[in-house]
Amino acid sequence: MPVLRSLPPLLILLALILLALASVACSGADGESGPAPGVLAGGPQSPGARTSQATDSPSNSPSPTPTPRLVSLDWLAGDVAVPGIPGAPAAPVLDSGLQTAVNDALAGYTGDVSVVVHNLEDGRYAARNEDKVWYAASTFKAAVLLTAYQQRDSGELNFDELVTLEEKYVQDDLGTLAYLELEKGDQLTVRDAVRGMIVVSDTALATLLTEKVDSNKIDAVIDDVGATVMTVNDRSLPTTALDLTQLMTAITAGQGVTLESRDEMLSLLSQEWFTQGIVAGLPAGTQYAHKSGSLDIAVHDSAIVWGPAGPYLITVMTDGSSGWEPIAAVSAGVYAYFEVNP
Repeated sequence: MPVLRSLPPLLILLALILLALASVACSGADGESGPAPGVLAGGPQSPGARTSQATDSPSNSPSPTPTPRLVSLDWLAGDVAVPGIPGAPAAPVLDSGLQTAVNDALAGYTGDVSVVVHNLEDGRYAARNEDKVWYAASTFKAAVLLTAYQQRDSGELNFDELVTLEEKYVQDDLGTLAYLELEKGDQLTVRDAVRGMIVVSDTALATLLTEKVDSNKIDAVIDDVGATVMTVNDRSLPTTALDLTQLMTAITAGQGVTLESRDEMLSLLSQEWFTQGIVAGLPAGTQYAHKSGSLDIAVHDSAIVWGPAGPYLITVMTDGSSGWEPIAAVSAGVYAYFEVNP
């Protein structure tokens, strides 16, 4: 700085101050030259004018969040017409012949079994261990189904709303998500979640819907249909054959829903994939709607069957020791009885 050396000391000091101020004016707010803070923070930029910055480098930027995949299950279930239902179920009347048919069908089995049969047209009725408490397995999904449709008809639940299959639901998968080609993070409509819960008895979707419609409201619906033991707010999922029959009777009657919703529920229940129980004991071509459930300690089925003496409810709950065979045997015996005694 030869020029500065020739100036008086006071002027040299003033010149140094001016040089420092000029340097700051040419730099960023933090003393580093570079883009404005808004750009570093990801502020708006002109289209096509994005520059290469430190925040864009692979080592510094987080992995992009994948866009949720929207999955349709329209393919899973069609509109299956259901036959007529009596306006109100006939009051149950014990039928000794029907009771004998049930007992005879179970003569070769040693495991625990509960049965309820109720002809909706004339009231003929038979039961065995109907108050025994069982683990409901997937039969609880019938209660979720009825609650969802009641809420749809009341305007509380939108079946077109999208829901997300979160990890907490996927943890309850028992292998059926693969049938639906669903994965964690996928989105689907409430309507499709209901379809998957019933047609392939998917438990992850049932858990999602139980939370969506509120488990306490499901229990209120269960109470309204006359069940006394069944609840979804206990992980042991207790129920009885009588409770499950009450629930299926309410669905068949369309309790708390429109006629259209009742027919939709029965249509879905008629398309369940698992047919080794009650359905296996029916002649080909018989119309039915049912909800099954199975685990090592519990193999159950509950159905409405349009039989030769009119529609009847049948529920069979077992300890699983003989598989599905006793359920199919009771179903065949009951159908044969009504065929001979219309």
